[in-house]
Formats: sequence, structure tokens, C-alpha cells
Amino acid sequence: MAWALMGAVVVIGLVVLSAFRRLERERRAAAARTTALEVDGRQVRRLLADGRVESVGWDEIIEVEVITTKIGVHRDDGVLLVLAADEARGCLVPSRLAAQEGLIGRLSNLPGFDTRALVEAMERPPPSRTVCWRRTS
Repeated sequence: MAWALMGAVVVIGLVVLSAFRRLERERRAAAARTTALEVDGRQVRRLLADGRVESVGWDEIIEVEVITTKIGVHRDDGVLLVLAADEARGCLVPSRLAAQEGLIGRLSNLPGFDTRALVEAMERPPPSRTVCWRRTS
């Protein structure tokens, strides 16, 4: 009898833990959702649902990286562009919004940017990470 009770408690605990983890994943995904992307002659700005703002000026970008994924909060888009200002700051842009807001065309203004390398990186099967461009000194 005691073993059956302990087993039931363990099963209930696992169900509650699983539900909590699912809710936490959904909360993180909702918070990380991009509500707006602004691309202009000075900078790229991404506004997130939880109020955070990522931004990087065109003259600050030192690297453009492409990430392909089929898991996590950006799995629906599948392709992300990382515009890095340094190792700790930059702007993560879902590719769908990058295309809609004209970011892809503006990237070609970066010195030596190769649009073909960007397209090839975006077409790689997930998971992948590819640096498409680095600023030279």
C-alpha cells in the first residue's frame, strides 16, 4: 500500500513538473517575440514583447552571423541574423522580418558584404551557425 501511494505521489509530481516546464517555455517564447523591427540609415532596432530593446548602429556592426534552427523560440522562422556590435551586444533578427523591413538589402552596404554568402548560410539545414561577414580594421 505504501509503495502504491509513493508511486502515485511521484507520478503526480512529474505531471506537475512537466506542466510547469511547458508553461515556462511558452512564457519565454512570448517574451522573446519580436513586436517590431526598425531599420533606418543609422541603426537596426528590435523591440521585444517583454519591453526589451536590442539595437546596433550600422557603424558598430563588427559581424553578421546566420543561425538556422528548428527548436526554441525562433523555430517557426527557422533563420536568424545576428548583427553583433561586440561579444555581448547586438541585435537578433528573424529572417522573415529582415526581408520585410529591407534589412537584407541594407546589409549589402557594409564594406565587402557578400549577399551570396548570406543566402547560402540561410539555406543551410538546421542546426547551423555561419559567420557571413566580419568588419576588417
